[in-house]
Amino acid sequence: MIQFRDTLKNTLQISPKQSLYFHIGNQLLPEDIKLVDIYEKKKDPEDGFLYITYSDLEVFGFMSQMK
Repeated sequence: MIQFRDTLKNTLQISPKQSLYFHIGNQLLPEDIKLVDIYEKKKDPEDGFLYITYSDLEVFGFMSQMK
């Protein structure tokens, strides 16, 4: 996730000091997990896509982390 985050921040020209949070549903994704592992666990069963939401705020307030 770290490489994905850094690539996204560079593409969107986001300051290195600004944080990005990645969510699937109401789960906050940890940075130390591999994207392929997230894909295998959370891909859409119908179309095979992985839908990730990102924001610069912890929008849910009490986020549960994916395990």
